[in-house]
Amino acid sequence: MATLANPLKLLIKPLAPLLSKLPPMPSQPPTHQAHRSTLLQLSVLIGIAVALHFSIANALIAGFGFAIFILKVVIIFKKFSPPPKLILMILTIASLGMVIYVYGGWNGQRAGISFLILLVALKFLESEALRDYYVVCLLLYFLAASSFLFNSSIVNISLVVAYTIATTGILLQISNPAKIPLKSTLGMSVSMVAKALPLAILLFFFFPRIQGSFGFLPSSDAGSTATSLSDNLVAGELASSAFNNELAFRVEFVNGITPSQDQLYWRVKTMPMEDRFQWRVIKPEAKNSVSKPDNSEDSMPTKGEWEYTILHEQSTDRYLPYLDYLKTKSRGISLRDFSVYTPRLALDTFSYAGSSTANSFAEFSQPLNRQELLQISSSPNAKMQLLLNTWREGAGSNAEMVERVYDYFKSQPFEYTLTPRALDDLDPFNDFMFNSQSGYCEHYASAFTIIMRSLNIPSRVVVGYQGGSRVNDGQFIEVRYSDAHAWSEVWIDGQWRRVDPTATISPERINLGMEALMELWDSGLLGSNDTGLALENLLNPTGTSKWLKKIGDSWKSASYQWNKWIVNYDFNAQRQLLAKLGMDQHNSVAMLVSIMSLGGITLLLFYFWQLVPKPVERNPVQRAYLKFVHKFKRHKIYKRPSETPLEFSRRLRSSFPSNQTDIEQITNQYYQLRYSIDSGDSQSDIKQFKNVIARFKPKKN
Repeated sequence: MATLANPLKLLIKPLAPLLSKLPPMPSQPPTHQAHRSTLLQLSVLIGIAVALHFSIANALIAGFGFAIFILKVVIIFKKFSPPPKLILMILTIASLGMVIYVYGGWNGQRAGISFLILLVALKFLESEALRDYYVVCLLLYFLAASSFLFNSSIVNISLVVAYTIATTGILLQISNPAKIPLKSTLGMSVSMVAKALPLAILLFFFFPRIQGSFGFLPSSDAGSTATSLSDNLVAGELASSAFNNELAFRVEFVNGITPSQDQLYWRVKTMPMEDRFQWRVIKPEAKNSVSKPDNSEDSMPTKGEWEYTILHEQSTDRYLPYLDYLKTKSRGISLRDFSVYTPRLALDTFSYAGSSTANSFAEFSQPLNRQELLQISSSPNAKMQLLLNTWREGAGSNAEMVERVYDYFKSQPFEYTLTPRALDDLDPFNDFMFNSQSGYCEHYASAFTIIMRSLNIPSRVVVGYQGGSRVNDGQFIEVRYSDAHAWSEVWIDGQWRRVDPTATISPERINLGMEALMELWDSGLLGSNDTGLALENLLNPTGTSKWLKKIGDSWKSASYQWNKWIVNYDFNAQRQLLAKLGMDQHNSVAMLVSIMSLGGITLLLFYFWQLVPKPVERNPVQRAYLKFVHKFKRHKIYKRPSETPLEFSRRLRSSFPSNQTDIEQITNQYYQLRYSIDSGDSQSDIKQFKNVIARFKPKKN
């Protein structure tokens, strides 16, 4: 050691004079402990975040995070020391292992947010110094922002803003050694967040959007709760969707020109394959697609009978709903059965445009596969065979046979029900036609299509949605999963024609929509003698019901506009906005930089404007006294800022001996009016005070 120390001393010795002139090393700044009330407020915020995680994550992970949070709360109340580093390290490793075990890895939205929640709880558990609590608050900001990965509604963003304000308030309390009242803290945090909003809005609309998704954060787990229509139609299963009030998509028609309720058929899937009263789609292939100019996702629809824009909610379905019959579209691949397929699964809200006509046009250039469209697995029994022969006899065309079958459903005691009974497994078709005679839309569509095929008429089942709820007198239409519907399509005179047997069994379902039927169902009036009166009250509400409907429509309209302009604001929407502002691809970068710079300069000017001293507001007595002071300016006598009125009065009396009495009277009267609690009739006294000052004239001897 001595041999090493000597060379070091020799090297440092020449530098000693220079080192002695350097300033001393800065000392550690004084710090303070966070107040217990502040830590309890922080505990409430973390507890809310962990508790809400039960609705997102696996219960095991959420429970583990909540246990860590409870442990920290006990430590705060009991004033214990944080756990040793070894225990914290074990808990951290256990958290990571738990996330990997539950989600098969830590990459993904749900896995990532779960691990972040556990990190917040663990960091809060080990926190003791102010720096640790700063990090916890920073993580809470990340948690607030990550909630938009799962919910971007108006309510959610309002809660996130409130959460951000509360977190900012806690940061202010932690940073201040003195205890700040909660009301003052909230006021300061609201002011800070409000000042940041203009910049946040500018960044939202003009910061360059990334086209596509992040490769390191797959979103496959984010849509696990999304709903879709099945590729298989099983009798009775579609009826369960009647009780699913989840929103599927919204539709806004160009110029407000909307079809009537009975024309709102939204095709999603065409099902030509039948097996024992069940139907399924054909897997999309290249040979089933149609090469048309409008297949490009960037193409816009040309003018059609109805033009519309669909704002679709997140879904796991690769088929897109379009109004029958589709003419042009802006998204997806057209198939030869009029359905539209998208190879890219969209798990967030997205929008697209289309135009449709009331009637179908000629089949796309493809020979009709009659064998496929006439195949049935159920053989008609003797009673059904007799009916088939009756329908065939004397029928001049296939169209006439279709009308006869349709009239048969209308004349027989068939019933429309939301809770159909199970059919015979061996012969479901004949069981429904002659025994049950009660079912949902898929029962009637399936039975009608099988009858058509038995009559040697090519036919198929179509599944999609029918109707929708018109909001604000048709400003837009909300289509929910409860509007899911099945109908039949028959080949007549060289083109497909829609035939919906449900319309003859339950015309209310088609003409009034599923929402009206569900209202009747919930009130127990569906099918009763009071159905007509109930429908009248539903369609034409009065009194409180009318106002509640208006409030509901206003909220739906606000939610629609929010999703249309905020949630669905993506790369394409930003490009359209920039194009309207005159920013094409050549100057968009320069314009964006200019806008951001202008926004930054505006914020700086606003900040410095707040620093400019504002004029002090004076009462009538002060303004009158200032007039008295200004009377001495021509004599080069000014009242100093630090000088009291009494001191100024003494100086004036020495310079103006002839005005001593008036100066003393004015000064005493000013003090009395300004500071006296009981000054009598204040208005008359103030008026007299003003008159005295107006008559006063300084006179030097």
